[in-house]
Amino acid sequence: MRTINLIGVGPGSPDMITARALKAIRESDILIGASRALKTACDALGDDKIETVEAVKTEEMVSFIREHRDKKVISAVFTGDTSVYSGAIPLRKALENTVNYDENDDSEDEGKSETFEIKNYAGVSSIQYFLSKRSVSMANVKLVSLHGRHKDMVPLIRENKFVCALLGSEDTVSNIAEELIQFGLSSVKIIVGERLSYEDESFTVGTTREIRGKMFDRLAIALFENDNAVTPVRSYGIGDEHFERTDGIPITKRDVRALSLCRLAIKDDSIIYDIGAGTGSMSVEAGLACPEGKIIAVEVNQDAIDTIERNRYQFKVDNIRIIRGKAPECFEEYDMQKPGERKNVSDHGPLPIPDRVFIGGSKGNLQAIVDWAVAINPYVVIVINTVTLESVAEVLEIERRLTDYKFEMVEIQSTGLERKGSYHMHHAENPITITRISRR
Repeated sequence: MRTINLIGVGPGSPDMITARALKAIRESDILIGASRALKTACDALGDDKIETVEAVKTEEMVSFIREHRDKKVISAVFTGDTSVYSGAIPLRKALENTVNYDENDDSEDEGKSETFEIKNYAGVSSIQYFLSKRSVSMANVKLVSLHGRHKDMVPLIRENKFVCALLGSEDTVSNIAEELIQFGLSSVKIIVGERLSYEDESFTVGTTREIRGKMFDRLAIALFENDNAVTPVRSYGIGDEHFERTDGIPITKRDVRALSLCRLAIKDDSIIYDIGAGTGSMSVEAGLACPEGKIIAVEVNQDAIDTIERNRYQFKVDNIRIIRGKAPECFEEYDMQKPGERKNVSDHGPLPIPDRVFIGGSKGNLQAIVDWAVAINPYVVIVINTVTLESVAEVLEIERRLTDYKFEMVEIQSTGLERKGSYHMHHAENPITITRISRR
């Protein structure tokens, strides 16, 4: 049985490699990994020489291991620790499922799975090193990786005192600082660590206004400290009076909105389409409920879009992407992400696949919107608000067609009390039918 070592070599300096990891490196037939990790490992070896192969992607490493069966002990080296946003994680999974083919073997065993002895050697992660330098406990920090992915940072910084991010490009911190200013979070302090563990390591500390416009090393780490962070109560029903309103633009009223959001069953990382977004009250509350998710607000009216923009800034919700157009035709202008790509849910480029769809206004396209949603994700949860009998009849027609789906319908009418002089009078809203569609 061949041995595959997964080794964390620390943040960069060869002095940070553990003695156990260094011993495993010395006893290897060959090292494989990215150039930076290979350099750290070779520097730690000193005068000892060892064969190395540069490979970054998991499939490249797996291919090399499959094709070089003469190498009995292969060490894959990774910067930092093998358990913290490390390429060691997908490599282990791939090796546990890999199949090796011997072209010269015509036996019945051709193509059988090869079992590896996989050993893991922990390293010091750059996040550990950075936080220890700042005397901040990791238990109090929200960790984020921006390596090759987009993340809406405002919701996370809004709700957490400490957010630590592995950066993805030279201008990442500057862009985040600019967003924080736009969303009223200019008091956040930012600390950026570069060249960690090396002799020329440096730390830059400043406010959002001092940091914006500055470029940092692509592999730097940033800590965002928000002394005014507020962890919200996960409940629904913000008062209608708190939203910006525009004459003629509809709003999903507080009580109906709360019940509709409950039926959506939102998770922290849900991808939610709000179709016929109107004022944006549903988008805002959904965005607050899933700080690591994304809301796609679809609206055809420009006045409504402007209102949504004002509300997203007022409530500091930057994980809302607005699409102007009539659903579902407007989606034809965009590429759709493939399953598994939801880690890169940005404000540009392909649209993510929804796992929740709220339909507050369909512009006569209700059946087409539902058909689009279940076609793109058969396990999507759809919530529809309807106010006319004709729309209810259309929902019932959809139910007759979609036999694989469960329809739950409830009609509600909320009645509030208004003070009229020395009396309190009932003030009734129009009845609304809420329909929830989910896979049986």
